[in-house]
Amino acid sequence: MIAYFCAFFLMGIPLSWVEWAIGRKGGALGGHSSASIFYLIARHRTWKYLGLTAVVVPLSISMYYMALEGWTLGYAWHTAVGDLNLANSAEYGAFFTQFTGAGSDGAVFLGGESTLLIFFLLAVLANFWLLYRGVSKGIEWFSKISMPILLLTAIIILVRVLTMGTPDATHPERNVNQGLGYMWNPDKVMLVNQDNKVLDMVPAGATAEEKAAQVQRLQTANPGTSIHEEHITLFKGLCNPELWITAAGQIFYSLSIGFGIVCSYASYVRRRKDIALGSITANAANEVAEVGLAGMMIIPAAVSLLGVAAAAGTSTFGLGFNVLPQVFANMPGGQFFGTLFFVLLAIGAITSAISILQPAVAFVEEFWNLRRVQSVSLVALLLVVGSLIVVWFTGDGLIALDTLDFWLGTMSLYFSSALFLIIFRFVWGTPKGLAELRSGAAMAIGRRIAFLINWVTPLIMLTIFVAWLYQNLFVKQSYHITNILEGKPGAIFPLVWVLIVTLFFCLVAHTSHRFKKKAELETKYEREPFM
Repeated sequence: MIAYFCAFFLMGIPLSWVEWAIGRKGGALGGHSSASIFYLIARHRTWKYLGLTAVVVPLSISMYYMALEGWTLGYAWHTAVGDLNLANSAEYGAFFTQFTGAGSDGAVFLGGESTLLIFFLLAVLANFWLLYRGVSKGIEWFSKISMPILLLTAIIILVRVLTMGTPDATHPERNVNQGLGYMWNPDKVMLVNQDNKVLDMVPAGATAEEKAAQVQRLQTANPGTSIHEEHITLFKGLCNPELWITAAGQIFYSLSIGFGIVCSYASYVRRRKDIALGSITANAANEVAEVGLAGMMIIPAAVSLLGVAAAAGTSTFGLGFNVLPQVFANMPGGQFFGTLFFVLLAIGAITSAISILQPAVAFVEEFWNLRRVQSVSLVALLLVVGSLIVVWFTGDGLIALDTLDFWLGTMSLYFSSALFLIIFRFVWGTPKGLAELRSGAAMAIGRRIAFLINWVTPLIMLTIFVAWLYQNLFVKQSYHITNILEGKPGAIFPLVWVLIVTLFFCLVAHTSHRFKKKAELETKYEREPFM
């Protein structure tokens, strides 16, 4: 969590300010997508194409986000009808595998028992109907009611999680305290096998006898496995590039940094509005919900019910859907709260997806001067094809979803955020950017902020990226790289489709001359002295 909070304060907040300032300035110049805004600020066509990064990335993320929306709708239905009143963790895991089709590629389509395809199609229809109609006052009003109810439901679930104790007496090491220690304690002793795969964590303060009994249980469960201790200190943990790249990616994802979403919406904000304080307030509220509620719900529950090995080895997406139904099954009124939680989560996911798709819709509307129905239909076609690829390639650990989440939901956000930093500092200029940030600001934006944006944030980003490259080139390759090198279809096909979408958007930008005269006028006005 130390890496996470460092990433939040030293990268998340500065980068959010940068994107807000660039977006509002671009809106004043007449742009509403990162491609047009970059072009108008930089006044060079190269930046029109570089700005496409923050158009392609959110659309690509939406390709697997649609599948996740289908998960939430499906789990809401199956919780309501009682299909998730199961006996043990193994049955919940089997249900998740069957529902998502994680057993093999194409399992959702090939006449299995999964209902995911139905809920996936419902999610797609809901998203594009709302995107076409716009977020009406009724939806805004409903969100104002549903989100507090979701927050209250999450608090109730959190209380139940923190009072679970030790659910399985045969595994005394699986308890809430162990889960909290795994989440918050930077200094811990892990039990790993000969491949350095985490099998369990030694409870803090465990006696030699308790530790020996824990090792014996692991030996029984994993015959023929060599088990040894690995002491992870604070320093050792912070020297792990994978930890930092994951923490930074999670910050970018949760704060929508590098998506182009903030840039697009900021383009509609009036000059005298306080974007500096508003950005901090929104980001802080998001972290309270993400760490204080979601993290504290899922991770301690996962360790208590499944053990440290499962919590460490399961994807972030799969963890919640494997764990929370078990929490609901073991709390009073669990079926009601579970249904309510997943319904509200689905509504929140759908309304969030609308904002994620907005940069792509705004881009094609701007550059090809399309009507709303035309732009939404075009983006829908590109999205649905990508989403179907994700839903098909579900084998090998949901490989297509995992591939897009890593390369587009983490690594590409790095590149996109770096572009925002470059244009803020070197093209537009930090003094002008901070002047835009100060306009209407109730808080002081001093020179330290300039130093943070100019030096601290980019150096941290560069250090993390170089360390990650070094580890994957010279130490041990990430499986995301080996999947591509081995030519696994589930890793190749999603990325090929993203490349096709990128080339198509480049064609759109190339064939449009809408912003050319405006960019030339901006250059002329800046170069010619006022007479």
